[in-house]
Amino acid sequence: MAAELHLRIVTPDRVIVDRKVAAVSFQGVDGSYGILPHHAPLMTAISAAGSARITELDGSKVELFVSDGFAQMHHNVLTLVCEAGEMAHEIDLARVKAAEAKAREKLAHLDKLSEEFLKAEASLRKALAREMLVRRGSGTGDIA
Repeated sequence: MAAELHLRIVTPDRVIVDRKVAAVSFQGVDGSYGILPHHAPLMTAISAAGSARITELDGSKVELFVSDGFAQMHHNVLTLVCEAGEMAHEIDLARVKAAEAKAREKLAHLDKLSEEFLKAEASLRKALAREMLVRRGSGTGDIA
């Protein structure tokens, strides 16, 4: 039997993943993490806009968008609690492009030191991360 760990990815709306996997990687606020079975206990914040890569037990790989949350590894269970999360195939590229355009429009008219500017900038980063994930999954790899 291959080594495995239990992965749970949850958002306020739903449970995205709750199953055994071979490995997981994600972007923390302090760097990249690669989690294998029986990893040492861990608690860290998840990057504001990034992705998680899951290596399934059969070796296949799945990628999803995760944002704003934390990760905990305890007793061979990795839990990612995120503000937002979606599997790559669930992301609507047209909606992402609209969110990107809206964020860019806001940024053009705001004071760079304002709280609204920071919020719009965070929205833009999330839109770009989703777009890159969709394009990488479709094989284009091009974000233009």
